[in-house]
Amino acid sequence: MASLIFRPDIQGLRAVSVIGVMAFHFNSAWLPSGFVGVDIFLVISGFLITRILLERKDKSDFTVTESLKYFYVSRFKRIVPAYLVMLTFVALLASIFFLPSDFNVFKDGLEKAVWFNSNSYFSAFGDYFAPANYEQPLLHTWSLAVEVQFYILAPFLVLLMPVDVLKRLLIVLLVVLMLITDYRLRIMGAEQDTYYSLYARLPEFFAGMLAAIYIHSPSNKVWRKNSLLGVGLVAFSVLAQEKLGVFPGFSSLLPTVGAVLILLNSKHDFVTCLLSNRILVWIGALSYSLYIWHWPVLAFLRYYTGTEVLDSGASWLFVALTLLFASASYYLVERQFCVKQTKLKQKLGWVLLFTAIIATSQSMAKVNSSFTQEQLPIEYRRYADPENICHGKIVGECLKGDLDSSNEVLVLGDSHAAMLNNFFDYLGAELGFKARIISASSCITIPGFDYKRIEEWSHKECLNQIRSSSGYISKVSTLFLAASWNWQLASDDLRDALNNFVTEFSNTQIYIIGQEPLLKRNPQRSLRFNSLGWNGVAAIDPDYHRTNLFLQKLAWLHSNVHYLSFEDLDLFSSPPFYKGDLIYYDEHHINEVGIAEYAKQALPAIRSRLSDQ
Repeated sequence: MASLIFRPDIQGLRAVSVIGVMAFHFNSAWLPSGFVGVDIFLVISGFLITRILLERKDKSDFTVTESLKYFYVSRFKRIVPAYLVMLTFVALLASIFFLPSDFNVFKDGLEKAVWFNSNSYFSAFGDYFAPANYEQPLLHTWSLAVEVQFYILAPFLVLLMPVDVLKRLLIVLLVVLMLITDYRLRIMGAEQDTYYSLYARLPEFFAGMLAAIYIHSPSNKVWRKNSLLGVGLVAFSVLAQEKLGVFPGFSSLLPTVGAVLILLNSKHDFVTCLLSNRILVWIGALSYSLYIWHWPVLAFLRYYTGTEVLDSGASWLFVALTLLFASASYYLVERQFCVKQTKLKQKLGWVLLFTAIIATSQSMAKVNSSFTQEQLPIEYRRYADPENICHGKIVGECLKGDLDSSNEVLVLGDSHAAMLNNFFDYLGAELGFKARIISASSCITIPGFDYKRIEEWSHKECLNQIRSSSGYISKVSTLFLAASWNWQLASDDLRDALNNFVTEFSNTQIYIIGQEPLLKRNPQRSLRFNSLGWNGVAAIDPDYHRTNLFLQKLAWLHSNVHYLSFEDLDLFSSPPFYKGDLIYYDEHHINEVGIAEYAKQALPAIRSRLSDQ
């Protein structure tokens, strides 16, 4: 039996994995395949805990009960204190920074994260108006949830089963679970649910367990040349895995096999020296704290700046804060709870920790409320009543405007079409037509829309609304399209679908409503940050001009397509305000107050264009 000794090269491999993940999270363009760090880390985890358990199993005084107690207590001390400190601190910051609606979303995730069930929560997470995934401070806890769930399973497998039986079982399970994962990903298309699931990640844990079993057996020999191949596979996967697949299953074989080959190396060779570098070993020691802290720092900075890719100033702040929090977490929390302390010090530490947790949990809602200025009326916090519009679902006849008119127009699009429900209600009443408005989140509700690129949770609603709208398209002579064009037109497939649509329905007069002026920051967040004494100006993002130019050119190419530009209306002279009123809901949606004025100012142009046709 190989003795269980500290291996600095494993710490170095940990460092490589956490650096890859952090680089990917910071800016995926820098290291597009950095996500394989998670695969490597899970292999290491399976390897180390199996070696610990096999070591216990070989002791002359071995009992299952005592071994389980030892394992769970040690894992609890290793993971929980630093994790709870992070959750407590992040909850306090979120209560200060987040808008009430965003804070309510955060609390739902926090509840699941406390019980290490956030992978299940985020697998089904989907809300168009919730903060983006990259602004969710606890999104990264999904992998810790998977790891803890694995810890519940693994000890029983290792301690209760003969090693030979366990080895064969792990091989079978590894292959079967990879097949199931690939089937769900590539045949069923359940990408989000599979990505965050335990069963999709178990093969990586099992690969590490098999490596530990192999080393544990004295009859097995390990050749040094394997470690160099392992480094090559890991390096290749870090640089090129994105082209092979970003999801678990067979796509993760390269980094998994590479990590296993490195772990199997029991010799002091070039690979060992390379990974045992002092800096890598130190980063490896900090890896857990680096992982749990880097993402919340990123999320809060992104929430404040309103952008996923940080500028140079915010980037350096990210590096400094991550190192500060990770170092404090490692030296003041991790090490203090893991090393042997006097019973008095241990009790004092736990008392302080749980006091902070209870105090935060009881006060965070009040803190959020106290940092929130008087709540704006509801018409400033939405663009329409969600219960009375056909957005994502059919509600009644989906009609607005003059319901007694025989002149019907169709309005299709994403949330920017839904935003225009009150707009067309006013215009229809003034101009004598009724408008049937059918929309869905992130989805332009026209046949051929490339729905697979939008969030998985919105696929069903998108397809249902497209089916509903298809029954009306050929029945109307006038159709309006409205969308978040700046985002939608980044897709070449969408451009093709849009061109095919206007060509197919050449007998229909199609009016494309241009992109409204965009803001660089969420105006409601800006108001909150201003109240905290920080600069929160919601400046104009001029990129929307490029989008509108494309739409204008599209209209030139098709005689039945007409481009409607409203960006020069007086309403948009000083966004996000108009005559002192906030008219924007977020960076690109206009609220109900703004929509009412928008309709009045757009009326002459709409009347003129419709009368021309």
